[in-house]
Order: sequence, then C-alpha cells, then structure tokens
Amino acid sequence: MRYSTHVTWRLSVNTCALLLAVCAPAAAQSTEPFDHVHLAVPDVERARDWYIQHMGGNVGETPEAVAWGKWPGDHPLPVQLLFTLSPDVRPSAGSVLGHIGFSFANLTEKVDALRNASVTIVSPVTEVPGLGKQAIAEDPWGTTLVLLEDPDAPGLHHVELRVPDPDAALRFYVRAFGGDRTKYKGVVEAIRYRDLGVFYLFAVRDDRAEPSVGRTIDHIAFGPIELERVVNSLKTEGASFTSTTNPRINPACRFVIVDEGNGSRGIRRLYCAQPDQLAHRTVYLEGPGGVHIELLQHLEAGGH
Repeated sequence: MRYSTHVTWRLSVNTCALLLAVCAPAAAQSTEPFDHVHLAVPDVERARDWYIQHMGGNVGETPEAVAWGKWPGDHPLPVQLLFTLSPDVRPSAGSVLGHIGFSFANLTEKVDALRNASVTIVSPVTEVPGLGKQAIAEDPWGTTLVLLEDPDAPGLHHVELRVPDPDAALRFYVRAFGGDRTKYKGVVEAIRYRDLGVFYLFAVRDDRAEPSVGRTIDHIAFGPIELERVVNSLKTEGASFTSTTNPRINPACRFVIVDEGNGSRGIRRLYCAQPDQLAHRTVYLEGPGGVHIELLQHLEAGGH
C-alpha cells in the first residue's frame, strides 16, 4: 500500500508541469526563515542518532535535534529536524506532509550504503524524467524519505506538501513567509528558501491526503523575527490558529515540598529549570490542506 503511494508521487511530479499553470513569483516584504521539520517518534534519542548516521547532519539546537549546516546561535539558523516523543504515530504516506527529501553527492553509493546498513529501500535508484536520479527509503518509524542527487542543495533538501490545490497553497506560503516561487527543475511546483543553503517546499496535487497531526511528519516550522507582525498578517488573512497568538516565555517549573526537619508538612517551593535551548515563543496554526504549522521566534537570535 505504501509503495503505491510512492509511485503516485513520481507520477504526480512528472505530470504537474502539464496540469499546473506557471505563476509569476509573488513579492513578499520579507522572508521568514524556514526553521525545522518536526518528526513524532517513539524513541527520540534513537531517531536523532539514526538520522545523523544515515542522513548526515549534526546535533542541533538541543540534543533532540539534527541540524544541516553550522549552528551559529544567530540568524540565519540552519534548517533542522526536531523530534518529539509520541508512542503511537502513523506513517507519513497518505498525509498532507508526504515525505522529506535528502540530497547526496553520489546517490548510487549512498543507497548501497543504506541497504548494507539494513535501511528499508522502497524504490531503488531510478532516473526520473526531468528530475534525475531518485530513490525512496523509509526510516524505522514509517517516514518516507525521497533521496536525490542535487549538488546545489546537499543534505536536508525539501518537504513535500500533498494538497488539493498546489498553486493556492504555495501562494499562501509566499504571502505569509516569503521565499521564491519556482518550479524545481521545471517540473515540481515549489518555493525555494535561500537564507542558509537551499531548501524547498514541494507541492503536488492530492485530494485525499489527511492532516499531518498524528503522522510521523507532524508539522513544519518557520522562524519569524517579528512574530507579532506575521501573526497579525495571518489574522487579517483569516488563518486558523490552534494556540494562543500572544505566547509568553514559560520556563519549565515545578512545585517541590521541602522538608524543614521540624515535623511539619514542609513548604511548597517553586523551582524553574534553566532553558536548554534558545529562549523562544511559539504559535501554531493550520495551513492549507491540514498542514500543521509552527511559528517559532528565537528571542536570543538576531539580537532579540
């Protein structure tokens, strides 16, 4: 069943050039950096190690993240995979966030190495018309991974959106977050982000894809410097928010009963942990087709 879904992706990207009209790049006042892709997994440490070993990258902002590119602690930040603990998740196939793409210098060698390491190879290296070499793998938790050979964008390469109207969806992302509207290799409708390296959002038509929450690829995130401006702009557009739109920074705090040693029940004291990552504020909303989107403002980056 999953394999047929993957075949559909290959057919979709080959036909979308015929089905979708070419649109001129939309102008945006500023580009909000693409921040991360969030994966839900039953074992965060194992998932982090698996992606570092097999997909490259290095430990990112926290031990639970993998980054592609140097971690400067300032804008622009590298694109990351973040992992969250979830014991019951479904594969990405069939979701509006259909797959993650990775690019390697020599795809044939990479796929051979993955196969020797017992990584599931769903589809071997194939020459896809207009797109070049491609293979499809799957991580141990059911995330579809499309492997490419694109020397201009090594490492974490793209996320695929499977939506009823790819053109409308990409116009929304350009209006909201900027980026360059393009057709990847003249075939796949996409947005290109170039703040640090090159990263893409691909979009193909799918009228039956389900929302991303509850799937291995849970959501995508952008990192606006001016969170209020972006939120207000999205409110004007009628975006559907799923969290407070004016979040505060709340450190991890807990009450502890302190025994005073005098036979009393003790005193409740509040202890707050120091953050293990850049201070940030987050807002969640639902994008076109049921894509779960996070807005993550890193308050300590870029002078904030």
